[in-house]
Amino acid sequence: MNDEQSPGALAPTRDAALARPDFPFARVARRLGLDPSQAELVLHDDERVRAALARSVEEFLAADDERRAGRPPSTALALDPDFPTGVGMALVGAAVLWDARDLVPRVALRVAKDHFEDGADELAASYAALVQESVDPGEDSRDDAVAWAAQSLLVSVLQRAGDPARAEEIARDLAAHAIPIDLWRDDDPSLPDDSLAWHGGAFVGGIPPRRDERSLSYEDVHDYMNTLLAETRRAQDAEGDGTGR
Repeated sequence: MNDEQSPGALAPTRDAALARPDFPFARVARRLGLDPSQAELVLHDDERVRAALARSVEEFLAADDERRAGRPPSTALALDPDFPTGVGMALVGAAVLWDARDLVPRVALRVAKDHFEDGADELAASYAALVQESVDPGEDSRDDAVAWAAQSLLVSVLQRAGDPARAEEIARDLAAHAIPIDLWRDDDPSLPDDSLAWHGGAFVGGIPPRRDERSLSYEDVHDYMNTLLAETRRAQDAEGDGTGR
């Protein structure tokens, strides 16, 4: 983890976001399962927000498992009109905004897979890169599996995007570490016994997934979160909903 991503390093950005006049406190609180009537107070309580985020992430993953298994939803979160991809993106953005870095990888991988399945290759690659950026190599075997799954997804993304040389280089790296090339297809990825721990990616400096040759950074997700919140407020205003704040 570099200095820019250390715990608390993004607090000024969080404070700035919460100070925006168009920040939809009630909407964010509802999405995190918090009391919207106390949203402005509660969302300034970082510890409480992170606890709510952890609960929401687990609910999201369980609901997404039900969706992928073809079972009817059993949670309110799954009934959100933005579920699954939009809800997942919002949870990733909130996890970044509140420095809950450990909550990013599993949800970001689901979002990356959804974007790939929808044909949005650049977004899929960006969220796959965010998964990898959020995992400390070799720290946790479950996180290792998620990071390797994101790496395997990049093979499919690059193949479809017309970059077979890069896809082949990543595929060779997967094989060298005994990682299944289709690991990303598993809903809950786990590594074979003979596989090696996540090492940080096949390329020095990461894989630039976008046309402008920039990888998705935490700062980009902050910008996305702010844009998403502003768009949410505008949509609420257009619908005549005066409870957005």
